[in-house]
Amino acid sequence: MSDDILSAATYCPKGGIAKTTSTGHMGVAAYQDHGLETVLIDLAGTQNDLATQFGLAEEVADPDVPVSIVFSDKWELLRDSADGLMDRMVYETEEGVDLIPADDGLAAEDNNLANVPREDRYDRLEAFVKDEIAPRYDMVLFDLPGKEDNITINGLHAAENVIAPLKPGAFELSQLENLEGELATVAADKDHDAQPTLQLVFATMVDRTTNLSSEFVEQLEADYPEISGAGVAESANIADGQSDGRTLFAFEDDELYNTGRRARKAYQELTNDLLSRLQQ
Repeated sequence: MSDDILSAATYCPKGGIAKTTSTGHMGVAAYQDHGLETVLIDLAGTQNDLATQFGLAEEVADPDVPVSIVFSDKWELLRDSADGLMDRMVYETEEGVDLIPADDGLAAEDNNLANVPREDRYDRLEAFVKDEIAPRYDMVLFDLPGKEDNITINGLHAAENVIAPLKPGAFELSQLENLEGELATVAADKDHDAQPTLQLVFATMVDRTTNLSSEFVEQLEADYPEISGAGVAESANIADGQSDGRTLFAFEDDELYNTGRRARKAYQELTNDLLSRLQQ
């Protein structure tokens, strides 16, 4: 990946762990607190949860230029024959970050990539970021699917830096072991030179009133002392914000419960931690 843009992917091989919520909040924190021109790229599926987070679900339902085409053989031809593709692909949010939404073609392109020679299969998103994203933005965050597929591996190659949110649970730490195994496999691919690295792990949906959450956070800090970050409190404000199409950063202080203020502060701290690692 180009040194001119900061990049990271939110990923863990499991759904329902607040990957999308974390991507949205950390992107806004990077823009608002650090002045980084940031774009979020949703590759996680057709539900377009990231667009919903910013109140854009209806607007992106039928994108003029879908991100899935980046993974196809048609992309270079389209790029060379049409003007303003990026302007037609990117949607502005009201919170400063830009969004490239998911689309219905991603599943088909994932299948099509299986027919591409291995040495050319996983560098398409990386090339798109270098050619089209890096000249426009300071930072890109990818929201990846909760499973290892060809789109996910493209994202890991393009980002190289991985953010792993985890919901507290008895077996959830095993997901990190699975993730580390996946990253090692990608790094060992002799056809490509990507070295994806786990940069930040943290607990989401943390309920301070339960022993499970407290013990999970403590175990995460003990097992990953160099890369564990602040736990994000479970808060009704997060769900309310998603329903309203806004992150916690769009709330006034008096609109937030204590849990909402703690969650917002945690995402600020997590973003600070991430940026300090990416900028080293």
